Amino acid sequence: MSEQSENGIHPVIAVVGAIAIAVGIIGAYLWVTYKGPVHTGQIVSLSAYPIHRELSTGSSLGGVDGGKNVYDETIVIADVRIQSTTKLPLFLSDTYGDVTLPDGEVQSCLAADATDANEAFIAYPDLAGQKKAPLPRGITMTPGQVVEGQVIFHYPISKQDWEGRKGFDVTVRFINQKSLVLHTGPEQQQAAK
Repeated sequence: MSEQSENGIHPVIAVVGAIAIAVGIIGAYLWVTYKGPVHTGQIVSLSAYPIHRELSTGSSLGGVDGGKNVYDETIVIADVRIQSTTKLPLFLSDTYGDVTLPDGEVQSCLAADATDANEAFIAYPDLAGQKKAPLPRGITMTPGQVVEGQVIFHYPISKQDWEGRKGFDVTVRFINQKSLVLHTGPEQQQAAK
């Protein structure tokens, strides 16, 4: 014989019904209150320019035993697009780039400001064809606004380290909002000169 409560409903059915009602109420609350992200973005293009220099200053001033001093560095240029998807203003603070090297080490770099970016194009004339308007810092984005611009990063890594990287992330920081992290992998690199 089955046990039934006084009103004739089986206890298991009553528990299952109560759970279904609770799940429905929680689901409806989440559906109504979910606002989604306050911003979206993407890396439109990504280019890397490795620089390899060997300097020889003579036997008394050179590297180990008077050998050459070798300097490897990579300049990374990313074109970024960000859109505000909130009904409130967004305050764009600054931008960082993190490259994860083949050995798992992560190197971070603050994006060059407009003055430093211009100086990079002067110091390396081969980059002049890549010059675009920089991603502005310290701006207030209005609801729905789209901002595009170029960010430049400098890393003391070799061409081999860049090409073997595990990933590259651009982090756009906002005041009083969660940062926007844009992920890329090695396959998304446009050019390495």
